[in-house]
Amino acid sequence: MERQILTVARWTARLVGTAILALIAALAIGEGVHPARLFETLPVTLLTIAMLTMLVGIVVAWKWERIGGILILSGLAFFAIVNHGVKLSLVFGPMLAVGLLYLGCGWLKNKAGRRSVNS
Repeated sequence: MERQILTVARWTARLVGTAILALIAALAIGEGVHPARLFETLPVTLLTIAMLTMLVGIVVAWKWERIGGILILSGLAFFAIVNHGVKLSLVFGPMLAVGLLYLGCGWLKNKAGRRSVNS
């Protein structure tokens, strides 16, 4: 049962995370990414770093779930601090869920691994 929960949680996080990446890529392409604008002012630079941290976390989590989850949630927390809060919108609500799902998957996988070693 625990294995099924892990599989569902893992694939839910992967699918939603991939959808977030696709949405942000579509928005970036549609709006036209101007690299100089990403680093115009200190707040914009910090928000860019926070967003890139979350996006890297989504990619990293495909291989290392716990590390990816930590990156996603750290980037989200940093974004909220710099931005003086964040609304759990179309991107940030699912981003929080994906980060928590990956952390949960990493915890369950580690727990299952310890159980098999102790048996």
